[in-house]
Amino acid sequence: MTHASPLLLRSLLFAPANEMRKTRKLGGSGADAVVLDLEDAVAREQKAAARPLARAALREIRGPLRCVRVNAFDTGLTAYDVAAVVCPELDVVVLPKTEAPVDLRRLDAMLDAAEAAADMPRGAVRVIPLIETCVGVTAGAEIARASTRTLALAFGSGDLGRDLALPSIRGDLSAALAYGRGKIVYDARAAGLPAPLDGPYLNVRDGAGLEADCRAAAALGHGGKVLIHPDQVAIANRVFGPQPDEVAFARKIVAAFAAAEAEGSAAIAVDGVFVDYPIAVKAQAILDLAEAIAAREQP
Repeated sequence: MTHASPLLLRSLLFAPANEMRKTRKLGGSGADAVVLDLEDAVAREQKAAARPLARAALREIRGPLRCVRVNAFDTGLTAYDVAAVVCPELDVVVLPKTEAPVDLRRLDAMLDAAEAAADMPRGAVRVIPLIETCVGVTAGAEIARASTRTLALAFGSGDLGRDLALPSIRGDLSAALAYGRGKIVYDARAAGLPAPLDGPYLNVRDGAGLEADCRAAAALGHGGKVLIHPDQVAIANRVFGPQPDEVAFARKIVAAFAAAEAEGSAAIAVDGVFVDYPIAVKAQAILDLAEAIAAREQP
């Protein structure tokens, strides 16, 4: 079997781009990816001043994937954000309120121009579209296929809850969000993208609640979690990484299947579990993920 190294996006940790006390902690947070936020976390009157701070912070971050969330197109600020932050240290632009393929085509054009101005290769900066409105959810399949820059999709549960006019802030919104939360997984995978990122868990003091929410997302097929506090990173990384017993069983499957394949068989039982090519491929993917995590966490 041939296999590629998996994309590590168990945790996507956000911090306001204009709060240096928080951005300085991002590199040591343990998150797979970090986001300097120019959108919801920055007051309107501070957005222009936050742009150079975001660019400066990118140069200081080592280790995780480096991202910036720009402002949505309806603000009129997106082009200014992109022009200000695109630099060799930027890996990904997170686009909020993505609602149609045209949004990604507009962003592509802006990134093309900014990369050229920075003497960077075209396509160097990737994109994570945030699906966080009813319009975006319904267009998810088209959005997932709209740009070769797309690294993964992310589910914006907070804004979607507002768009759905749900009556509660602290209540359990999972039933109302279930359709979009599940659909984005199918849309991403059908387009050949990695498993998407689930939306944030807002109660930053509730570790048990976060873990349950992560497990629910993982069971749906999400590969990681949008996070809003550094204390959430370890939980998300653990839940969205393979468990030790799962890795051990996957290793047993891969070894047994390779031996059977050498003898001309592609259907065996391992500890009572039927294994053919799809199960063997899944087992190898689990091992690849475990190896990528081990490499990422080496000092």
